[in-house]
Order: sequence, then C-alpha cells, then structure tokens
Amino acid sequence: MNRVATIRLDIAHWTFVIPENARDQSSSIPSGLCDEVMAALDGNRGAAFRRSRHATTWKVRMARANGEVTNVFVKQLDAPRGLVARAKAKSRPKRREHVLRISDSLRNHGFGVPSVLLTGENRDTGSEVIVTSEASGFMLTRWMNPVHRNEVNTRRRILRRIGEEVARLHKSGYIHGDLTPYNIFATDDDPPKITFIDHEGTEKASAASLNVARSKMRNLVQLGHFDIPGVSRTDQLRVFAGYAVAVGWSKRAARQSLLRLAKMIARRRKRDRLLERRTPQPEIIDAQRATQG
Repeated sequence: MNRVATIRLDIAHWTFVIPENARDQSSSIPSGLCDEVMAALDGNRGAAFRRSRHATTWKVRMARANGEVTNVFVKQLDAPRGLVARAKAKSRPKRREHVLRISDSLRNHGFGVPSVLLTGENRDTGSEVIVTSEASGFMLTRWMNPVHRNEVNTRRRILRRIGEEVARLHKSGYIHGDLTPYNIFATDDDPPKITFIDHEGTEKASAASLNVARSKMRNLVQLGHFDIPGVSRTDQLRVFAGYAVAVGWSKRAARQSLLRLAKMIARRRKRDRLLERRTPQPEIIDAQRATQG
C-alpha cells in the first residue's frame, strides 16, 4: 500500500514530505520536527551518531506532540557519485519513496519496522533524508557485548528469535538489503520483539527468481561474517538453528546449507583480507547509549 504525501514543505534547499500514515499518527510526530532536522543537517546538533559508506545519521532527542520525549533518527543519504551511479538512480524510484513503500509492506506482514516520520530531498545536490522513529529495544551488538552483562538466557533467546524472524522474512518473500548486526534491534520480551532497520535496499523477491536462494544465503552471510564482541561460533549456530527450523529444513538440508554458508563466509572474509581492509562496519559514535543505527 503506497502512502499519499499530503504535506509538502520547502525549506532552504530542501523539499520535505510528511507521509499520510505519519500525519494520521499525530502523537508520533514531534513538534518542530522540520526545524530539528534542518539543525541536524546543518551540523548544529553535534556529531553524527553513525556514519556508513553512503549515509550519515543523527540521533535527535525531541518532544512528541503528546508531550512525551523520544529520539528520532535523521538519516541523510549521499547523492549518487559517478556517471554509472547517477544513471542507475535516474532509472529507479527515489530511495526515500522505496523505503516508504517497503516499510508499509513489511509492517502489513507483521514485521517490526521503524515509522517513517518525514522524507526529503535537497534540490541542489540530490541527497535525500529519511527521518524515522526509534526502534524498540537495543541494537543486537549491545545485547551481545559482555560489557553490558546481559543474562545468558536472554542473549540466547534473542539469537534464536532473530533466526526465526529472518526465516519468516524470507518465507514472506523479502530480502533485506543490508542484514548486519547493526541493523537488527531486539527487546528482552519472551519472545523478543525483533525490528529490522535500514531498508533502502530491501526488496520483495519473486519466488520464481533464479537468484532468490542465493540472495537469502547472502543475507545470512551479511549477518554471520562480522566478528562481534561476545558472539561465539555457538551463538552463530543458534541463529542458524532458529532459521533452519523456521524454514522447515530437514537435518540433512540444514547440514548442507550450513556447510555452504560456512564456505561463503570464509570467502567473504578472505576477500576482505586480500583487499587489505577491515570488513566495512558503520562507525557508531556514542556506542554505550546506542539504541538505533
């Protein structure tokens, strides 16, 4: 279901849009949202919360329309660089429009997805901005990090639940664009609530696609090739076990898939070493208080 943009604002070089669904949920919209977004984009709200290869994110603490205090996340997507990238961008929907559509679709299937409160485009540079609400719980890396001393049973429950939710994502026909531990949030409920963020590259795949099986494995490689503090091989197997059971693999099929996944992860890590660079990881500033990337 597509959203209909009913509120459009032109501020400086930016054109902002408040989506229809967000407008209807008035308690979710912080007062003065556009002013705070502009302040963040102009560098007047301190250092960025996160910097990835193609985007910068600020965490802004604000009051909602109903008076509650919350965090919103202002993500500025860099304009495409180079002739090829710009040509591809012209032939595809705007990234902010894609995020709106895919977020609605995922939410309709019962997946945890942050609400998109505001989108925008810089009319001069072509960069885009997506403003989202705060995800429930904490980033997976925080749950696993020993410094936070989270209970072992809670950690194990979260890991297995992540495997189950990734399986449900795939069974529903979706492939996440960047399924890293930095883009997964969890609560300590029983069962934990899992939220997937960063959906610029998330797609609804056709079941008849020849590449869909490989795309699903690629998601598992994205999730498994990072070395995360506090995550052992056994912990990684818990995620895989949750996934295997949820997709209905037999023991033989699970064993074959695990061997294939291990080889793909090894190749990915070898490629990173050959390129003499570390596996790309988002820079989290203020990691101790991280609640969303």
